[in-house]
Amino acid sequence: MTKKLILTSKLIFFTEDNELIKENLWISDLFNKAHIVLAIVAKNSTLGVLKASVPEEYKEKLKFLSRGKDGQEKVKSLKKKDVIAGMIGIVEEDAIFSFQSKIPLFNPEELSEDLIVSEKVRKYGLPIFEFENIIDCFKAYEIHKDNYFQMFFEDSFSVISLNNANTYHRPEEEARIKEIFETNLKGSKRKRNQRILLLLLFHLVNEVTTNPFYEKVNYWGTFPSSNPDNRETTVSFLKEAVRVIIGGGPQKGPEILIRERPMQSKHSSGTTRLINKSNIDFETLVVNPDLKKKIKGKVICIIDDYITNGYSAEATKHLLLNAGAKEVIFLSFGKFGRKYYSTKYEIEGDVCDKYEYEFISEHLYDGNTINEKYYDFTNDTEILKFADLL
Repeated sequence: MTKKLILTSKLIFFTEDNELIKENLWISDLFNKAHIVLAIVAKNSTLGVLKASVPEEYKEKLKFLSRGKDGQEKVKSLKKKDVIAGMIGIVEEDAIFSFQSKIPLFNPEELSEDLIVSEKVRKYGLPIFEFENIIDCFKAYEIHKDNYFQMFFEDSFSVISLNNANTYHRPEEEARIKEIFETNLKGSKRKRNQRILLLLLFHLVNEVTTNPFYEKVNYWGTFPSSNPDNRETTVSFLKEAVRVIIGGGPQKGPEILIRERPMQSKHSSGTTRLINKSNIDFETLVVNPDLKKKIKGKVICIIDDYITNGYSAEATKHLLLNAGAKEVIFLSFGKFGRKYYSTKYEIEGDVCDKYEYEFISEHLYDGNTINEKYYDFTNDTEILKFADLL
């Protein structure tokens, strides 16, 4: 079993004056029962006072860690030993500690009306509605082992999907879980379930933190919605959380790819998409001109919800490599169907402003026949492990 560590602000268990809040000791019981080590992060000067206040029966359940650099280095060293860690923050220093340690930050303000969190915790913290949400996140992290679909094209482009998204002729429970994922990944903000988003996030975090393939990524982005006004997508939330957790640009969240005007929905007709290929994306998509110089020579990972035939991934490949990126990784949560079309286009002009494109050719990789090495058909057993969490 993977070792787990949850760090908490001092203010979860102590007052500003370092007095123990005895009625909150049950929180340590909760995490202890789930085999999660709990440690309170505080200034070196107060650690002795805090430790002395802890009842004897809780001394093994409550650990303490310095808020300084030595504490951050301790967390980093534990992460290298495959320990999963997170931080429940309240004050700004908690947020900074999580950033420096590169671990997820949780925002507990919904747990109590008495909790007043700092602006940084509110802005960058993942909202929780009960402490069990954190336990579920750690469970979701442990589920992911192998990707359903992945293709590597030489050294400059790769496409990866975490899960098999197909529900047709699949067992009822498996289809149910996949449909819940799709609803939350594609649904409007009103339809999203914050708890499901946290599970999806930790599913994604596992992939990008345990797979050394992503260590080279410099910039993180998302594939834009068909509607340019729809900027607060589920995927943009998940991408930004990943970027903050593991580091990388672009800072302050500007998107790498920009949809200049609405485009026809790709899902209105599968046949139309096969005819139009990446053309409908090229008609409306540009690389952010503000990032034109910054992405040259960089490795860029673009995150999307789903891949079907691969034309969005291909549009991303052509635009970013044309803009000077060293390598492009297209990462999605799911893959529909068993086809992927690798395309060749000629592009002339400035992909950050105005450009022309010409389709040259494409190659079909069909997972139903000879190229099944690109798929891991045991992936569905991974999906089923989400059943209890959902």
